[in-house]
Amino acid sequence: MEREGEENLLLATENAEKICRDGGKEEETKDEETAGRNKKRKETLGLGLFVTEDPLSILDNWDYNDATPCLWTGVTCAPDMFRVISLVLPNSKLIGSIPEELGFIQHLHTIDLSNNFLNGTLPVSLLNASELQILSLSNNAISGELTESIGWLKSLKVLNLSVNAFVGNLPQKLSFLQNIKVVSLSKNLFSSAVPSGFQFVEVLDLSSNLLNGALPDNFDGDSLKYLNFSSNKLSGLVSPQFAKKIPANAAIDLSFNSLTGEIPESIALSNQKTEFFAGNTDLCGKPLKKLCTIPSTPSSPPNITTNPPAIAAIPKEINSTPLPEQKTVVGKV
Repeated sequence: MEREGEENLLLATENAEKICRDGGKEEETKDEETAGRNKKRKETLGLGLFVTEDPLSILDNWDYNDATPCLWTGVTCAPDMFRVISLVLPNSKLIGSIPEELGFIQHLHTIDLSNNFLNGTLPVSLLNASELQILSLSNNAISGELTESIGWLKSLKVLNLSVNAFVGNLPQKLSFLQNIKVVSLSKNLFSSAVPSGFQFVEVLDLSSNLLNGALPDNFDGDSLKYLNFSSNKLSGLVSPQFAKKIPANAAIDLSFNSLTGEIPESIALSNQKTEFFAGNTDLCGKPLKKLCTIPSTPSSPPNITTNPPAIAAIPKEINSTPLPEQKTVVGKV
């Protein structure tokens, strides 16, 4: 009987330990579920805070009480229906600004809010989205500076911030992103020099800004297919080193700047249309029809003696009266 009691006590102890373990697992499961719901809620709030007016009622099905925003217009989630991976709402006439919370959506790959009426600045938190591949905010009224934090977006492939009100310097770290293929920052108010680098970019449009200074000698552009620096305040010579690495079939638009001198002999530059160099008054050489004038070198003067010039003697006046005829006297023999 004593042995049987010991066995029952041992069995009861094991059952108690099992119940504790299972209970702990249930608590962990509940904690994970709660964390998941909080994460979804955080994503929901991050997506919902940026719109103040929606005149086209694009967001009518955005219910902030939903457990997940995955069925909302413009929102795409991964197949597991837990992770928001894209927010695409272009041409929607949305009014508002971009909230900090949007940068906290961990697995966000794509943001396309182009052609709306968004204002304010670009949140720094958005530059923490390490998986972000496409950021398109063109044709809005976003202002402020584009900081060097853009270099944190290691996965970024497309950056389109054209037609906004960005100011300040172009970040140097932007040119070193290794996955970037398209950079469009045209029609802003950037006012720095052109950064060097851009080794991996295929499309680079910096037109219609206030960029100044000379074209960089160490500009790479190895992968370029289209380059547009038109309508800026670039000045100085176009050095042969600038276009040294640009492919021969790339389109290069340098029109309407203040570039000067002769266009260097380069296959990449010689293949361009003449209008891609228009508006640079002091630029000359092929492919322009305006040829560069050959600088005149002073020719050596003719041999000139240091002796004073010879002066012809003025002849004396000759009497015009004929001389009397002389008689010849012949002697006698």
